[in-house]
Amino acid sequence: MHGLTIILFFAASSMTTPLFPLYQASWGLSAFMISVIFAAYVGTLLISLLFLGALSNHFGRRAVIVAALVLQSVAMIMFLVADSGHWLVAARLVQGFAAGIATTAVAAALLDVDQKTGAMINSLAPMAGMAVGALGAGALVQFAPLPLRLVYAVALGLSLIQIIRTLISAETFPDRRSNGWSLRPRIEIPSGLRSTFVRILPLNVAVWGLGALFLSVLPGLFHEIATSPSMAWLSGGAVGVMTLAGAAAVLLWRNSSPANARRWAGLAIITGTVLILAGTVLHSSTLILLGSLPTGIGFGGGFLGVLRSLVTKARAQERAGLLSAFYIASYLPNALLAMAAGYAAQHLGVIPVTQIFAALIIMMAIWSINMKVADE
Repeated sequence: MHGLTIILFFAASSMTTPLFPLYQASWGLSAFMISVIFAAYVGTLLISLLFLGALSNHFGRRAVIVAALVLQSVAMIMFLVADSGHWLVAARLVQGFAAGIATTAVAAALLDVDQKTGAMINSLAPMAGMAVGALGAGALVQFAPLPLRLVYAVALGLSLIQIIRTLISAETFPDRRSNGWSLRPRIEIPSGLRSTFVRILPLNVAVWGLGALFLSVLPGLFHEIATSPSMAWLSGGAVGVMTLAGAAAVLLWRNSSPANARRWAGLAIITGTVLILAGTVLHSSTLILLGSLPTGIGFGGGFLGVLRSLVTKARAQERAGLLSAFYIASYLPNALLAMAAGYAAQHLGVIPVTQIFAALIIMMAIWSINMKVADE
């Protein structure tokens, strides 16, 4: 049940990507405004992780998950009534805050039930969710009525269903009363895991840089180079291929060591990003879509590898705070890279910015392959 909830949150995060070209065409939004809409989600997600990441340790997983689903429902209503870029920014701010609260609470609840299975679901759900969101939204935009509204109505209905299901579910962390709580920023990285945390950062930046590339930059790139009017389907398809390949990689390496998953992920990221670079040089949508497959394998394998390197060594009371620190270290470069790319695209053009972005991801992946971690 909690697995479906985290899938829903990640699906909601990616469903706007296929709509970006339509927003640009219908409302005249710039590339920088698109990056602001993308980064607004990440910004409030980071704030909620920083201040409220360990909230479920003190009020219980169930109550926090329900609160997050209520906030997401509010965000979906805001999307439904949106008629400008400013409305989209506001909706993404609320959505990001909800996702930040939910991410650590749901992830910790899954780990409470079973550490190994929980770590796998926590790695698999983001890929599955983003694939469902991007492909589902792309299909609805292409073939269904109300292309700027229907996808949010569907997400609203699913959020309301999950609120009811969560309310009647069992609490997975009943020992919360022994802990006090205060509203202050706190990042909890256990002392024994700090070296590991630093050493997995290059691969983590590469993985989440790919997320920013696919969710924020590629829609504008397809708008620039595509000869077909189906830009929404192309951008949604690229995200779908990448994230489905990521989900397959999680299943493939679920019984492998974290070190093995990280090593193969770095190589796959390099291979796929080189294909994307070639697609930008040759103005080939086909090459970019082909590159989505190996980059997705690297995305999923890298996410699994870095997450398992951390959470399997943490105690129950450390998990929510550690996951908060992990997601801050993940989403911060994600947002900064997206904002920088959107701003630079205004002055340099989408294609050169995509090439610079891709080169940076390749460099971080190469660095990660040469980085030794304690579990190797």
